[in-house]
Amino acid sequence: MLASPLALLLPVLLTGPASVEPASSPCQTGVHHVELPATATAETARVCISPGQTTLINFDGALVPGSLALDSADRFTQAEPGPSSLKLVPSEKLATGERLRLTVRFQGAAAPTSAALLLVVHPAQATPLVDVHRLTRTVESFRQELEVRDEQVRQLQQENARLRAENAGPGGLAGLHALGLLEEEAFRVWSKNPSARASPTSSMLLDGAVASFRAAGRVAVTMLLKNPEGAAPWTAQDAKVVMEDRKGMELRVLAVWPKEPILAGRTLKLVVEAEVADEKAQGPFTLRVWEAEGGRTAIVQGVMLP
Repeated sequence: MLASPLALLLPVLLTGPASVEPASSPCQTGVHHVELPATATAETARVCISPGQTTLINFDGALVPGSLALDSADRFTQAEPGPSSLKLVPSEKLATGERLRLTVRFQGAAAPTSAALLLVVHPAQATPLVDVHRLTRTVESFRQELEVRDEQVRQLQQENARLRAENAGPGGLAGLHALGLLEEEAFRVWSKNPSARASPTSSMLLDGAVASFRAAGRVAVTMLLKNPEGAAPWTAQDAKVVMEDRKGMELRVLAVWPKEPILAGRTLKLVVEAEVADEKAQGPFTLRVWEAEGGRTAIVQGVMLP
């Protein structure tokens, strides 16, 4: 008597699918080239294996003896590592859709020092040959990268220490005294800069006198900048202070304040603070202050320091 359609379907409904990956998943039947980046990634290359079929994996470097780690190795007919290769023959004990992790370690110090593959069991297809190639990086390249990052960290630590010192003390002139910047001979003010003028190519206009201040090792220049009528809002981001008659002499800018937009037709008092080690560096200087977004620059020439 023929079985009913329900009787044929019932075992499948009770047992469910035998694999976590469809049997029809595409497999490469030729040579599968795998490139390993120097740094680890979240994605692991997949390789198809099939019961009774041989898959040979060639690595581009010598392997550490005994470093092979293979899930369910006892269910392989063969799992034979060579000096730089691995021969795999799965047995019928492996079920379609199973995923097994394979890892090996390389000899030497080049990165990556290990390789990982995800073996996916297919009912009929296996990738016969896999070539694993490393996009290697030497230990020296990692060392150079670390040196660059260490220097960046050192600079950030110095900047943070300076900011903590400035924020920990009192404000105003007492704060300058606490930082050692207020000295009788060093603290001077030049309330007017008659030679200061906006460059014809400046995006912002000068709307008053330019004043300059000198403390111990620092200078500050204040100016009233006006955004022309009909222009888009302008916000200062950073600045450059360059001496006009001494090529190459540039002061290291410490701060540009405030960081708020100047609306069209409005005026804002801006201060640029910089380091100066040479007491004779009095100018004339050219100030270039550029905006946070866009290419407009405020250019003030002929700025003198006290």
